[in-house]
Amino acid sequence: MSSTNAKQIVEAADLLNRALRKIIVSEQGSHAETLIAAAARMAGTMLFHSLSPGLDHLPPGTVCLTDQANEQGPKLMQLMFATLGQLGHKDIDRQTLVGNSGRSALSRLSLAETQEMLEPWYRKIQGLCGLSLREVADAGAIATAMLIHDCRSVLPVPTGCAIAVDGMVESAKTVPQRVAEAS
Repeated sequence: MSSTNAKQIVEAADLLNRALRKIIVSEQGSHAETLIAAAARMAGTMLFHSLSPGLDHLPPGTVCLTDQANEQGPKLMQLMFATLGQLGHKDIDRQTLVGNSGRSALSRLSLAETQEMLEPWYRKIQGLCGLSLREVADAGAIATAMLIHDCRSVLPVPTGCAIAVDGMVESAKTVPQRVAEAS
């Protein structure tokens, strides 16, 4: 990744972070679990799009296990953990996160609802920043880390990480909803 691309990816992560905070709110305000799950799910969704362009014929919601997702998904998570490390969270025990599957269910939105609501915004920011699908997935992983860090006063960092890992895995291996691009 060139320094120009890195700068664009970080700028996109900031835009995604701000967009998520404005879009994922209710009358009660923000819900940390929903914000984190949404960011992670969208990072995984954009990764899926980048790896599996020929799977459009499968119905949305179909679980699709690929070697590419098994290889690239952990790299997306590694970027999230590296960002968390830069934000001062170097002591996350990743081994305890394994076996915490189902944590993204703490979100108030399903995977399909998340994709329907947010994919147009991710595509818009992707175009605005001139990124590939994989690069916007990376920006999503960075935005996820930023949200985990920012929500630490109401949600412990390890819990946020468990939600994020589950959301990334779930969405990187599930055929996304077919969503119209943002206008």
